[in-house]
Amino acid sequence: MGKSAVLTLCLINCLGFLWSQTALAYEGKIHQQLTFLAAKQFNRCASGAGVLPLTPLQVRYIAKNNVKQAQQGFFTRLFRWNFYNSDQQKKRSFLWVFDTRMHEQFDDLASDLKRDRAPAKHYATLGRVVSYIQSTTSPVHVVPIYYARFWRFSMSDRFDGYPVDIAAVEQALQGDCRDLYLPTIDPAHLLRITADDTIQAIHQPIDGLPATWEAFWKFSKEPGAFGEYGKAGNNFGRKAEFRCNRQDCVLVANDPLYREFATARHTRAVKSTMGAMNWLQRRITPLLLSQN
Repeated sequence: MGKSAVLTLCLINCLGFLWSQTALAYEGKIHQQLTFLAAKQFNRCASGAGVLPLTPLQVRYIAKNNVKQAQQGFFTRLFRWNFYNSDQQKKRSFLWVFDTRMHEQFDDLASDLKRDRAPAKHYATLGRVVSYIQSTTSPVHVVPIYYARFWRFSMSDRFDGYPVDIAAVEQALQGDCRDLYLPTIDPAHLLRITADDTIQAIHQPIDGLPATWEAFWKFSKEPGAFGEYGKAGNNFGRKAEFRCNRQDCVLVANDPLYREFATARHTRAVKSTMGAMNWLQRRITPLLLSQN
């Protein structure tokens, strides 16, 4: 075997390892948990808000396709990186091959939701749409930061695998149904406000420390450009020591500050998912009623 063939094989193997280990955002299990939490809360609120609750089958259409979107195959993940772009949401590509932004795929899916289709297809598409919306509650995807660094044996952002505290999220929701009484928000708007909420959260101070969460995810000074990990590095959930405001700042492993930040992001993911469910359910209610 020639040197060029060996190099090509090594490149393919390296890329295969890299991208097989890299999810688009949250792990599939977390997407599923967030979706079921949203459906549970949505159905608690539905009757009082004058909207049809979701059936168990409809919920499973949404959850299944949400997870499927998050666990796309090797070649899809290789050429679509699916980061959010807050700079007027322009599509950005690298070397005219790699689509680094999520917006074109998201807009296509959001447009599909507005077409006349069978309800089952609507719920399947909604699952893929909310997968993107949930992804924008993950800081690394809105800063954004290219986190797959095989030379450091780092293939994912640690926040993406941080477990959902289901009890804490449900406590944060506290049966709040107000959003279902407000005018519905279309998926494109939901994507923007969810991403903006995450961006604002990263700029917020870490409670009790003279630093913001940019210690972990640092924005670029150039609008629309990729950011980088801050002084604390890709260590969310682990012990992290870093300099902040001329002193040493420390977060311990499983620090309550980590749990509070993650719970706020996961709660936002649930609320935004409920918003998407509410938008679609009200839109296709006449079709659903006509079939009964």
